[in-house]
Amino acid sequence: DDLGEIMRAMGFRPTEEELKELLLEIDEDGSGEIEFGEFCQLCATFLVEDPDMETMKRELKDAFRIYDKEGLGYITTETLRGLIGELLAPLTEEELEGILEELDEDGSGSMDFDEFCEMMMTKQE
Repeated sequence: DDLGEIMRAMGFRPTEEELKELLLEIDEDGSGEIEFGEFCQLCATFLVEDPDMETMKRELKDAFRIYDKEGLGYITTETLRGLIGELLAPLTEEELEGILEELDEDGSGSMDFDEFCEMMMTKQE
């Protein structure tokens, strides 16, 4: 469900069969779920195919809006905590806090669009 929603937000209209194939392709550990690193890699795959910076920013903005439900221009720490906790489960509280600190570069307690773009365009190792 989430994969389909994300793909639609990025301007794609995948069929259920295409979503299943995509999940098989990006689910490197075979867990049946998309972990955070796999999610970033998925987004990067689609962004790399279209190097136009304006298109890239627009697609990232659409993905950002999925999590910025109130339209405030940032993703709250609690939203981010839930997202990361779900995508990277199981995590200890200490590991989760470390990830949140790393992502929240300016220490604002939230992730703005620029931080989101940087995170999404950074290649996972």
